[in-house]
Amino acid sequence: MSGIRNLLERLRRWSRRREYREGEIVSRFIARDVRRDILVVSVARIDEGVITGRARTTNVLYLSKGLIHPPEFTPATEFRIDEMWHWTGQSWGGLPDGTSIADHFESDGTSDD
Repeated sequence: MSGIRNLLERLRRWSRRREYREGEIVSRFIARDVRRDILVVSVARIDEGVITGRARTTNVLYLSKGLIHPPEFTPATEFRIDEMWHWTGQSWGGLPDGTSIADHFESDGTSDD
């Protein structure tokens, strides 16, 4: 049984090294309209399931309609690979801070920016 477990672990490490390479941007949709991009900075701890990267979370619907500016990448942070694609917001996204675009407009229709 340990032979199969060892083989699966080797396959997982090979797959992670292939997917997460330094200098590359890895992207996934984490909600229907929210995409997270991670610029991989370091893979020194990839065998432990940890990478260092800079994240950018974007509501692509808001961006495509010109309602928000394209966000910048965050400072470098360590991410656990099994947790970095987890979205805690609504299924239809919103803004990265958990609010809605409607929260940023006053009742008279003007932006509070």
